[in-house]
Amino acid sequence: MDQKLTHSKTIKQDAKEKLWKLGILSWKLHKSQRELYELFYSANHKTNVWLIARRFGKSYALCILALEQCIKQPNSIVKFLSPTKIQVNNNLRPLFKQILEDCPEDVRPEFSGKDYIYYFPNGSEIQLAGSESGHAQKLRGGDSHIAFVDEAQDCTGLKDIVKSILLPTTLITNGKIILCGTPPRNPDHEFIDFVEEAEAKGSLIKKTIDDNPMLDEKMKENLFAELGGRNTDESRRELFVELIKDPKTSVVPEFTKDLEEEIIKDWRKPPHFDLYEAMDLGFKDLTVVLYAYYDFRNNKVIIEDETVIDFKLPDTTIGTLVDDIKKKEEKNFFNYLTNEQKKPYKRISDVEYIIINEIRKISKNEVSFDVVKKDNLDAMVNFLREKLQKREIIINPKCQTLIRHLRNVKWKKGDKSVFARSQDDGHYDAVAALTYLIRSIDYRKNPYPAHYGIEQKDLFGNYILAKETKQSSRMDIYRQIFNIKKKVKT
Repeated sequence: MDQKLTHSKTIKQDAKEKLWKLGILSWKLHKSQRELYELFYSANHKTNVWLIARRFGKSYALCILALEQCIKQPNSIVKFLSPTKIQVNNNLRPLFKQILEDCPEDVRPEFSGKDYIYYFPNGSEIQLAGSESGHAQKLRGGDSHIAFVDEAQDCTGLKDIVKSILLPTTLITNGKIILCGTPPRNPDHEFIDFVEEAEAKGSLIKKTIDDNPMLDEKMKENLFAELGGRNTDESRRELFVELIKDPKTSVVPEFTKDLEEEIIKDWRKPPHFDLYEAMDLGFKDLTVVLYAYYDFRNNKVIIEDETVIDFKLPDTTIGTLVDDIKKKEEKNFFNYLTNEQKKPYKRISDVEYIIINEIRKISKNEVSFDVVKKDNLDAMVNFLREKLQKREIIINPKCQTLIRHLRNVKWKKGDKSVFARSQDDGHYDAVAALTYLIRSIDYRKNPYPAHYGIEQKDLFGNYILAKETKQSSRMDIYRQIFNIKKKVKT
């Protein structure tokens, strides 16, 4: 996509030269590209992932950032990876050529076709390579201040390239790594692991077709038409940057973007409800506790909050878990309508008797879990899927781990009896806790008092009516016994 320099037209040539020499190139970006630009500089994480819609100009923005780094800081090294050498030639080099058209000679880099490196007068370099056929090895070694992976969804051996080649080069410089692209077609592509990891760490940036100010409605409709329509998998992937779930590997394929928009929200507590807790314990994995209540009249299970504990972290003990459970119960289980602190109707956990007893002991019998009845995992998962499909589960937006796990939970490769390992070092434990929770709820139990909603005058009137009906029925019986045909006055 040709970049329209909407701001550069108003900048005089001498001002452009000055900005070039200062290494300030944000004036060449459109509004949404500048948001990416600013997010890059403000990012606190070492590795960041950008999921960017087609025709956004993401590669252009990466080229701008690479040039800025090399001009601002002499002797900088920027490593720039694309899926293939052909894509380097057809995509990246034309963009650099376009951007450098008004670059002053004394800061302009020279490209070496032999090395595939842009050499700058101040000693900086932009090193280019494709990922195919081991060409990424060219980027191994030395230091780099920034490493970019463009079109990451099409790069081969992505995990090894990032972990073994690029990451070590940024250790001394404390440089950043950006993986940029659209969601991959292959549900097993390694880019998905990086997306999940970034989502867990808060370093995932998404920009859809609706965030692109360069496209008017007609242009958008043309793009939808190219991909078979607005709601096709291609459009959802390429233009709305959705990770399309594979029904063969996804545990909860029903948990789509559309479903999220319907069920992830705040929910007004009813006046009467029963409270439930469910825990999935883990020491190598995460421990997750979900806090919920059942809205009987609306037939909704409301997930209010979550506790997420990683026992591998320093100073994290069972006491840490108990303290957080107590805090969350006090916060979420107070009924402001009745002004009472409610206790859970039921707490359940997976089978870890020693830990359950330790929790009871540390809490002085205030927190006690029953052991969940585990049967066929398929049956438990199918029950969860059915509840989600019927919109009978509501999730508070603050339950970020549960939401993320539901989005990403997959079966272990080759084994549909075990969840795969998640990128936050768990086995999608929040989903396991949710399966325990919804199986433990007594859906027939009515928490409302027998005469709830009936005014006293109605109760009194009903009492008189019942009394009169009772008397009338008794007299009818007497008449029948004694064969009295004439009605007796009472």
